[in-house]
Amino acid sequence: MTTTEIRKTIADSEHSDWFNSVNLHIQYPYSDFDQTLTGFSSIFKFFEQQIDGWEKFGEDIPSELKDSKKQFIGYRKKLEKYINIYASSNYDESQLKNSWNSEKNQIQNSKTLFVYDAPQTDFLIKTYREVPKYYSGAYNFIAGNYNISNKDSMIGNLLAYEFELKDYTELTKRRNKEKSSIGRLRNDIRSQLSESEIQLSEHLKSANDEFKIYIEKIDQLKTEKETNFQEWFGNSKQEFTEFDNASKEKINDLEHTYEELLRLKKPAEYWSTRATKLNREGWKAIYWLVGLVSFACVTLYLLLWLTPEGMLLSFIEGQTSAIKWSIIYVTFISFLAFGIRALNKVAFSSFHLSRDAEEREQLTYVYLSLIKDSAVDDKEKSLIMQSLFSRAETGLLKGDSGPAMPNDISAKIFGSN
Repeated sequence: MTTTEIRKTIADSEHSDWFNSVNLHIQYPYSDFDQTLTGFSSIFKFFEQQIDGWEKFGEDIPSELKDSKKQFIGYRKKLEKYINIYASSNYDESQLKNSWNSEKNQIQNSKTLFVYDAPQTDFLIKTYREVPKYYSGAYNFIAGNYNISNKDSMIGNLLAYEFELKDYTELTKRRNKEKSSIGRLRNDIRSQLSESEIQLSEHLKSANDEFKIYIEKIDQLKTEKETNFQEWFGNSKQEFTEFDNASKEKINDLEHTYEELLRLKKPAEYWSTRATKLNREGWKAIYWLVGLVSFACVTLYLLLWLTPEGMLLSFIEGQTSAIKWSIIYVTFISFLAFGIRALNKVAFSSFHLSRDAEEREQLTYVYLSLIKDSAVDDKEKSLIMQSLFSRAETGLLKGDSGPAMPNDISAKIFGSN
C-alpha cells in the first residue's frame, strides 16, 4: 500500500478521528533522532520515506545499515496489516487502542536503527566505501562501543571523534551549533509534516463525507428521474398503443368503406344518371300531354261549335248518317282519352322512377357513411341492400311490383367483410 491508499482507507473508516490521533515516539540515539509522530498516515509515511531513502544508497552499504532498512520494511508491513484489519472492521476504540499499543511498543523498543538522512549515516557509508578498514572502529565509536583493539580501530575512532567534533575550538563550537540547528530544523520539518498529514487526513475524510452525500443526492435524483421517465414512457406507450389501435381500426373502416364505395360507385352513378334522364322524360311526357289536351280541346271546340249543318240535321231527323258521325266522334274521343291517359302514366311513372333513383343514390351515400362509423351490422346491411337493389314500381302496369332481392344473392354480390 502507498501513503495515498492509507489516507483513503482512513477517510473511509468509521474511526478516522482515532487513526489521526494515534502517536508514536521514535528515538534512535545513534542518529541523534528523537521525535514524536502523530497520525497513522504520518507514521506510515515516515517509514515509507525511510525505505525509499535507503533504496537510493543501493546495496553497497554496511550490514548494520542494511538491518535498519529491513527493520523499516518490517514496520511498514505491520502497519499495512494493522490498517487492513482494524480500519474496515467493527472494533471499538478500546480494542483499537490495545492492539495499537502492542504494535507501538515493538516499534519503539528498537533504538539501534539509523535514519537514512542522518549525518552519521552519511559518514558511515562514506567511510565504508572509501576506507573500509576504518569502518568498524568508526561504527563502534558512534554506537558507544569504545573498544580500541588495533590501529585500524583507533583510526576509525579518531575519524568518528573528528566527525562528532568534541573539541572546544571556536570552529568546533560553530560547527556544533550549525549541526544542532540543522537537527532542530529537521525535527521541525518532520513535525510540520506530521501536522500536515493530520490535516490532510481530516480534509480527505471531510471530502469523502461530502462526496458520499453528493453521491446519495445523485442517486436520489437518478432514481427520481428514472421513475419520472418510466411513468412518462408508460403513459406514452399506452397513449401510442391506443392511438395505434384506433388508427388501425379507422384505417380498416376506411378500407372497408372504400371497398364498399368501389362496389357501389357505379350503381350510384347509374342512379344519378337515371334520375336525370327520367326527370327529362317525365317533363317531355308532360309537354306532350299538355299538347294533346290542348289539341283535344281545340278539336272538340271545332266539332261542337263548328259542326256542319248537315250533320246536325241528320241527328235531328234520325238519318243513318248520324250514326256514322257518332261512331267517328266517339272513336276520336276514345283515342284522345287513351293518349292522354298513356301520357299521364308515362309522365308520372318517369317522375316516380326519377325520385326513386335519387333516393337510392342518397341511401347509398348514407350507407357508406354508416359503414365508415361502424354503425351497420350484417342484418341492417342486408335490409339496406334489399332496398337499394329491389325492383321499383313503374305504375305503367296494373299491380306492377318487384320482389325483394334474396338475402344470399345480395350478400354474395355486396357482402360485408
